[in-house]
Amino acid sequence: MTRNPEYNRRRVLQFGAAVGAAMGTGALVSCGRSDDAKSSSAKTTSLLRVAAADATNSSGLDPRSSSIGASLIALRHVYDSLMVLKDGSYAYSLAESVEPNGDATRWTVRLRKNATFHDGRPVRAADVAYSIKTLATPPSNRASVYADVDTAAIKVVDEHAVEIPLKRPRGDFKESSLVVFSVVFPDGTKDFAKAIGSGPYKLSTSDERTVRLVANPDYWGTKPTIQTLEISRIADPTARLNAVKSGQVDYAVGIGAASARAERANRALSIVRTGVANANGLSFAMNQRLAPFDDPRVRRAVRLSADREALVAKSLLGLGTTADDVIGKDLPGYAPGIAPRKRDVAEARRLFKEAGVSELTLRTSEIVPGMLSASRLFAQQLAEAGVKLTLDEVPADSYYADLTSLATHPFQAFYYINRPASVHLATVTHQKAPFNVTGTGKGWWRRLAIAQTTTDDDARAKAFDALQMEFYDNGGDVLWGFQEQPDAARKGIEGVYVNQSAAMFDRATTS
Repeated sequence: MTRNPEYNRRRVLQFGAAVGAAMGTGALVSCGRSDDAKSSSAKTTSLLRVAAADATNSSGLDPRSSSIGASLIALRHVYDSLMVLKDGSYAYSLAESVEPNGDATRWTVRLRKNATFHDGRPVRAADVAYSIKTLATPPSNRASVYADVDTAAIKVVDEHAVEIPLKRPRGDFKESSLVVFSVVFPDGTKDFAKAIGSGPYKLSTSDERTVRLVANPDYWGTKPTIQTLEISRIADPTARLNAVKSGQVDYAVGIGAASARAERANRALSIVRTGVANANGLSFAMNQRLAPFDDPRVRRAVRLSADREALVAKSLLGLGTTADDVIGKDLPGYAPGIAPRKRDVAEARRLFKEAGVSELTLRTSEIVPGMLSASRLFAQQLAEAGVKLTLDEVPADSYYADLTSLATHPFQAFYYINRPASVHLATVTHQKAPFNVTGTGKGWWRRLAIAQTTTDDDARAKAFDALQMEFYDNGGDVLWGFQEQPDAARKGIEGVYVNQSAAMFDRATTS
């Protein structure tokens, strides 16, 4: 594998900009230890109560099936991952190093030696091997992340090293697999209701409404300052905000832009903005395999119909940034050729007429605050281009309940985590991706595979630039905005951060 020092330096500086410093070769930082001094002097708090929605209508802790929302927040506190994307940087967590062989067909993960599970057992290479095999095997909804792993040939080298063989070269294995989802649980785990992880919190109790976690006194990293963390599932964003205002909870994840604006003068609350690096990319996704979106004229017409500035200003109330159909804005690896998409109603009308399209149906829901408002506004914008848009409104708590059906809808509201474009494309547009809602096909998969298997860092970056431009020109996403998720907290709560769409409270402090 070619290692270009200037390339690595550029990547490091791009990633490090989010946290104000370059982090070192390979854009990797260690997490868990850096805040020890700060945390040792922080005030210990007995209880912090959090409210969040949950896309799966569950607060379960099974890594094979948990999804966005309360269940993912709970999972991220209970389980550690080998690597994470944090503050715009690829970071080692349980892993101490991850190194490829010469052609990137075999990767060796070396573990830190001071991590233990909640039941006292040390975290070993055998646990990593078992966890990856389990996550890679259906019915795990993470199986596509490890589609290129030869699970039968995973080899435990010694107590702290495991060798992961791949079915084909993958120069991007760290960022496209381990960073995406690599939680570790004990070898042989069958009953995930016990939620034995190595994270900063242990499971105390769990029911359909609330998960109660307690601080892990033996945690290898920064010790939590919150001793008990309660995470409750409350579907409605207004109800979450009211729960904070009434003192029922201390922190509400996602209250909506309208509520954030309305509460700006409330001195009893803090409105927390998570920033573009941790934003949601909001899209109206067109499935290229299904009519009428198998016609590129229709896809182009829909994109040209969108008034992105109006969607951000009115639906997100300014708490966001316009997007141009490709995830990764303001993150490393975003193709320099992507230009702001300009609205052209006349051309959209011409293309719709030429394609014989006058009506469309959009599956939508308040999956994030403002999405229904955006869908209704988009219907007005399409009407200006001569197309009637009917909204098929689905309850938010069941919108993602059946992951296998997502790729069967022609046109649907969707949202993604804003992360580096190469990671996003490798995760959601490949052949076995459960979230391939834009319906990419064989030609795309072939070009994506070439980019992924390229071991030279610079060449791989150029290949992904080309893929982004292809997606920008002819893809299925009408990615119209990056939404900052405003949260609400009672005054005095600080230190909350976001880890791949999950709000984290292990370093929170109160006053």
